[in-house]
Amino acid sequence: MARLRIARPRHVIGWLAVLGALAWFTQTQLAGSVDQSFAGWVSDLHGAQDGRVDSLMLTLSEIIRPIYVAPVTLVAAALLWFRFRAWALLLPASFGSSIAVTYAMKWFLDRDRPGEEFSLVNLHDAAFPSAHVAAVTSSGMAAMQLAIPVLRRTARKLLDLAIIALIGAVALSRVWVGAHWLTDVIGGLIAGVIGLAVALLILRRWPRARRYALP
Repeated sequence: MARLRIARPRHVIGWLAVLGALAWFTQTQLAGSVDQSFAGWVSDLHGAQDGRVDSLMLTLSEIIRPIYVAPVTLVAAALLWFRFRAWALLLPASFGSSIAVTYAMKWFLDRDRPGEEFSLVNLHDAAFPSAHVAAVTSSGMAAMQLAIPVLRRTARKLLDLAIIALIGAVALSRVWVGAHWLTDVIGGLIAGVIGLAVALLILRRWPRARRYALP
């Protein structure tokens, strides 16, 4: 199973530094201008297709909630255990690590969500980074990694494209419904990568996992 090159301690530190730099950037006037402009452009599209697009985005945003993704990763790990053994835990471990990073950053930064003029939902907790995007990114990338030894190249490419499309759709939906700023979803992507890297580091050092092929 091919190894990801993002799963060394220096890579985790580097991605954490990138996330920290982005968190700092969100507090600048330039970031505020970019986020406001993008949110305004998206909000101008609200009501498109007689509101069907709004409904689609609200539904997607509701379905891919971290509270729903969590049990999916656990069930998937149980189903994959006989094929991957301890490495099946990469799915819930990646998810859990990304959510831990996400909520630590939310607590630290406590960034306000977009105002009512941009929003189709009513949320009041911290915005940065997006937990939805972090969850689907970490879990999706973990699935892509586990698929390497079991799928042919064409099938892997199709799976990769499907997961990337899902991540993009979830990110767009969070901005569309006004739950997040653009920089929030970028932060969620980074948090998802960090979650996967941390999970890989932990599993590669776990004796039980080291008995099997190393992703």
